[in-house]
Amino acid sequence: MAELQIFDHNFLDLQRAMDVSTKREAVIAHNIANANTPGYVGVDFDEALNRAVKRAEGRGVVIEEEMAALTENSIKYSAYVKLLSSKVNILKTIATQGRR
Repeated sequence: MAELQIFDHNFLDLQRAMDVSTKREAVIAHNIANANTPGYVGVDFDEALNRAVKRAEGRGVVIEEEMAALTENSIKYSAYVKLLSSKVNILKTIATQGRR
């Protein structure tokens, strides 16, 4: 008999995506918080994923770009939460249908 897996690879993928999104948001928030700090060079999370790097141009923080990145990241995170919620609801439905 085949082994039943309640949580397929999609759950793990969604969890990882949400973790990355959370880390990305922390970096963006840090950039925004330091936008007016003299000499501060913003960090672009996507260039190094999990490690902070200086921007290639060496320019300071452009608040508009950081706010746009924050908005984009928030939208992605919301989508991940919705996908995960849908998967959990499917499992709940399967579990309740099995009791009938």
